[in-house]
Amino acid sequence: MNLQPEHFAKDGTYAIGYQWLTFPGDIRTDSATTEIRIDRTAPGAALLAPAIFHQINLGNTLTSIVPGYAGMQPGDRIQTFCNDRQGPAYEVTSDNLTDRPVPIIFDKEFLLNLHSDSVTISYRVIDRAGNISLPARSVTLSMQV
Repeated sequence: MNLQPEHFAKDGTYAIGYQWLTFPGDIRTDSATTEIRIDRTAPGAALLAPAIFHQINLGNTLTSIVPGYAGMQPGDRIQTFCNDRQGPAYEVTSDNLTDRPVPIIFDKEFLLNLHSDSVTISYRVIDRAGNISLPARSVTLSMQV
């Protein structure tokens, strides 16, 4: 079976099914249809807010809060970057859409292994369709051990 890309040129929901033709007899039978969703839109629109750090005194962990963003959906993956190195990640749940903010927890050992006096933290969002957001505005923290 071949699906022509021009039939799915726009983002949206499509009903897809198939038809078979008997031989002999030329009787056409349609299958049930199923809906598919075409999504090529990156989450976060044009801007992702920086991660928020309410308390920056480092115990064994440092917790940041990622604010909600345009198109936020359960299953989105928030991937952090610390000094351009991949950091901890978080998968968005339905609770994060209503009453629970998105926490990202950085272990002290991870931050110390960056071997830097300052840490620049940013993140990207990857939605379930694999679309990747623009990078969030970064935050730079001073490391004093």
